[in-house]
Amino acid sequence: MRRPRGRIDVRPKRVVNRIRQALALDPSWRFARDVRSLIWDHQAYSLAILAVTVVQELAALWPVSLLGQLVDRLQSGDLGNTVWLLLGASLLYPAVVRGNVILRRKMFYETGFEKRVELTLKVALKGESTDIETAGAAHTRAVNAASGITNAAYHVLGSFTPVIIKIVVVSGSLLAYNRLLGLAYLLSLGILALLTVLFNTRLRVLRDTIYSIISEASGAGVRVISDQGQATTQQRFRDVMRERKNVLVALVRKSQLFLGARQATLVGSQFLVVFLALGMREKIGLTPGDLTKIVGYTAQVAAAFIGAAYVVDSIISHVRAYHVYARVHGT
Repeated sequence: MRRPRGRIDVRPKRVVNRIRQALALDPSWRFARDVRSLIWDHQAYSLAILAVTVVQELAALWPVSLLGQLVDRLQSGDLGNTVWLLLGASLLYPAVVRGNVILRRKMFYETGFEKRVELTLKVALKGESTDIETAGAAHTRAVNAASGITNAAYHVLGSFTPVIIKIVVVSGSLLAYNRLLGLAYLLSLGILALLTVLFNTRLRVLRDTIYSIISEASGAGVRVISDQGQATTQQRFRDVMRERKNVLVALVRKSQLFLGARQATLVGSQFLVVFLALGMREKIGLTPGDLTKIVGYTAQVAAAFIGAAYVVDSIISHVRAYHVYARVHGT
C-alpha cells in the first residue's frame, strides 16, 4: 500500500539517515570528524600524551599539598622530610612537562605535514584555480584549514586534560572541607564556561571575515609580484591589506576585552571560595595549611581554566578557518 502524501516519515532508520546527511553537510561536524580521525590514526601518540599529561597534572598539584603540610608543621617544628619531598616534587613537574612537549610537538609536526599535503592536493585535483591569484588564495585556505585541524588535535590531547584533572581534584578537596565550598566553586566555573561560549559566538563574524581576507591578501600579494607591480594590482593589494588590518585590530580588541572579563570573573570566584572558607574556618576546622592548599589549588585551576578557555577560543577560530575553506572548496 502506498504511503499517503504529505506525511512525514519518522521511522528511526530514516531519521538517523537524515541526521547523518545533515551532519555531513555541516563544516563544523566535518572539522570535528577530521580532528577525531587524526587522533585515532595516531592513537599510540595520543594515549602516550594523555598518560603523560595525567602524570604532569598530578605532579603539579603535589607541591601545593606538600606546602600545606609544611605550613602546618612549622608550629610544631617537626618538619620531617617534607622539605625534601617539596623540593623533589617541584623538580619533577618541569621534567614531565618537557617530555610532554616533545611528544605533542612530534605528533603536531607529523600530522601537520600529512594534513597540509592532503588538503592541498584535494584543492589541486578540483582544478578550480584558473590563475595565479586564485591559486594563491586557494593554497592559503588549505593551509589555514590544515593548521586548524592539527592545532585542534594538539590542544584536545594536551590542553583540556589538565583543567579537567585539576577541577576534579580541587572540587573534591573543597567538597571534603565543606559542601558549600565545593558547590560554590563548581557554580562559578559553570558561569565561566557559559561566558566562553557567549564570547566566541560574538566573535564568529569577525573570525570568518579575517580568514576570508587572509586568503584574498595572499592571492593579491602573489598577483602583485607576478604582474610586476601594475598600478591597479597594487591598489587592490593595498585595499585588501588595509581591510585585513582593520578587522585584525577589531578582533584583538574584542578578544582581549572578553578574556579580561573572564579573568576578572575567575579571580572573583577564587576569592569567593577563600572568603567562604575564612567565614566558616571554625566550623570546618580550617588550619593555616588548609588555607594555603585552598589558595594554591584554586590558583592552579584559575591558570588552567584561563589556558583552556584560550584554547577553546583558538579551536573555534580554527573551525571558522575550516568553514571558509569548506565554503569555497566544498568537502
